[in-house]
Amino acid sequence: MEKLKKLMEDIDMPAEAAARVLAAELPFSADQTEALSERLTDKDRYKEAAQELSAAEGFAQLRVFLCAALKTRIRYAEKGIPDEIFVQTMKCFSRFVGEHRASCGEYGFDRGFWVGRQLSLLLFRLGELEYECADYEGEKALSVHIPSDADLTPEKLDRSFAAAREFFAKYGDGYAEAKFFCYSWLLAPALGKLLPPTSKIALFQRRFKIVKTDEDSAGYIPWVFKKHDLKPEDFPENTTLQKNMKAFVLSGGKVGEALGVIAVSYTHLRAHET
Repeated sequence: MEKLKKLMEDIDMPAEAAARVLAAELPFSADQTEALSERLTDKDRYKEAAQELSAAEGFAQLRVFLCAALKTRIRYAEKGIPDEIFVQTMKCFSRFVGEHRASCGEYGFDRGFWVGRQLSLLLFRLGELEYECADYEGEKALSVHIPSDADLTPEKLDRSFAAAREFFAKYGDGYAEAKFFCYSWLLAPALGKLLPPTSKIALFQRRFKIVKTDEDSAGYIPWVFKKHDLKPEDFPENTTLQKNMKAFVLSGGKVGEALGVIAVSYTHLRAHET
């Protein structure tokens, strides 16, 4: 229990959410919890384990996931990966309960389908961005994810991409020179109509060559408007992007998402200088 408390302190879990984790009643025996925790750290078994957990209450799920994170912490140490990277990566749990509060008005956890990537050492946060060991067109590649708290300042992104190259050269088997790719609403070409070319999002887009677009995806809605399943007429207008996007969609425009790959091999691509 003390290790679990320490972990939640290290990853800045909100106090109210941490208390609910500790108070959660697990619908599993101690042996079952141990077995689930172990499987959650295995890249080949975490999906099945997460599915078994999905029927449990959110904070009960989160408690098991955090128990698994304690095992992941040991694996980081065994591989020589700095604990700071472990902490920054596992802060996803605190971020997710905070995002739940922003969307639903209270702390909760609903990302059990996702966090096996972090727990099984497939996904790491390095600076502002997360990098997941994956494949692209049959070759090993690094899938770039943009956490909701990422600062897209070009200089910080330069440092993140450089850190990724250094990290995977040292710890990533076969990923040292892997291509970067990203699938996100942040790469949607429609944003060019909604944002100035000097915006951080526009500069981020320019790092990538867009190879596929899905204009019909509504994946941007929870990230831009903080709630799922909103109708366009109900989009809030608290930021310039929200206002512009709402007007654009109501006039018949589509935002969607897009897939992009880093267009040049130069790791420190300075989008604002190209």
